[in-house]
Amino acid sequence: MATLSFIGVLFILYLTFFENGNFKMNSNSSKASAIVQTGNLKIAYINTDSVLAHYEYAKDLEKGLKVLQTSLESSYQSKGQKLEKDMKNFMETGDRLSKSEQEKQYAELQRRQQEFPMLQQKMMAQLQERQIEDNKKLLNAVYAFIKDYNAKNQKYNIIFSRAYVSSPILYGDEGFDITEEIIKGLNEEYKEVKEK
Repeated sequence: MATLSFIGVLFILYLTFFENGNFKMNSNSSKASAIVQTGNLKIAYINTDSVLAHYEYAKDLEKGLKVLQTSLESSYQSKGQKLEKDMKNFMETGDRLSKSEQEKQYAELQRRQQEFPMLQQKMMAQLQERQIEDNKKLLNAVYAFIKDYNAKNQKYNIIFSRAYVSSPILYGDEGFDITEEIIKGLNEEYKEVKEK
């Protein structure tokens, strides 16, 4: 049923925008209409999966994130082991303490035990925050490079992003693929920045 609805929507869009085999837009966008009709629209696409796999900056950011993750996991495990050791020690030697010392240590151990699950959540949030920051840095670097690249070279009107998952482009002629050029340029630029 959903497929039929989707096909119906596509048919309505087809009837709305195409008339007698010609692309038709409203009169307010005559510039866009002229570009499409005259064939002056320069289009390219970049395979973002390849950029992520081959861009050295993306690899370095991923390595840094893994180092942070390993560090956080190690810290979490050591704090868990310390808590377990302290609880075991209290059970073994607690009877030698005064009543007030026993209550004080027991309360402290209970507090730490209750806070321990929140520590994992806090560390996960820290890792997610770092990943979001790294993604912003990566996207900003790629966008800035593409803008500069486009200004200096081809002057494309549109550069699409193509990915294996959730891409608006189902097929693209390889003649429009500028991924290799972009990756090469990104890595050259990153190498210069890294050497400084």
